[in-house]
Amino acid sequence: MSRSVQHTTPYPYPDSLFHRVLGSRDYWEQRIREIDGPDAELAAFDAAGGLAMVTVNTVIPASALPGPAATFRPHGVRYRYSESWNEPEDGVARGRMRGQVEGMTISLTADLVVRRTEIGCEFTMSGSIEARVPLIGRLIEADMSKTFASTAAAIDEFTMKWLENAE
Repeated sequence: MSRSVQHTTPYPYPDSLFHRVLGSRDYWEQRIREIDGPDAELAAFDAAGGLAMVTVNTVIPASALPGPAATFRPHGVRYRYSESWNEPEDGVARGRMRGQVEGMTISLTADLVVRRTEIGCEFTMSGSIEARVPLIGRLIEADMSKTFASTAAAIDEFTMKWLENAE
C-alpha cells in the first residue's frame, strides 16, 4: 500500500528565475544545510543546458522516526534523495524526485512541476510514499506524510527568501 502526497505553492517570481535557481549549486548547498541538517551532504550535482540533477545523503535521527521504527533503528536511518529537472518548455519545467531509506523498503517518489502563471509561477509536487514494512508500514507512511508536509513548507520558505534575493 502507499500514501499519496500533494503540495502546491505559488511564487510571485518568474518561472525562469525559479528554474535558474534549481541549477545553482549555492542554492542546493545552503538549502541542504538549512533544511536537511548537519549530517546531510550534497552527494552529486550537475547542471548544464537547462537540466539539473541533485543527489543528497542525510541521516534521519531516531527521535524523528515513529515510535516502533525508532525501536528497530536506535541510531536513525540514512536517507538518499535525488531531484532531476528538465529544461523548461512553454513555461513549464518538469522534474522527478526519488527518495529511499537505506536498507529498508521505504521510498518517496514525486513528479515535480514549475508552471508559469500570470503573477509568477507555481510549484507542484505530486507523489507517493511507500513503506513495505510488516506491521508498521502504514504508521511509517502516515508519519512520513506529516514530515513531507512540514519539510515542503520549510523548503517553500527557504526558496521564497532565496528568490527574493536572487532578483
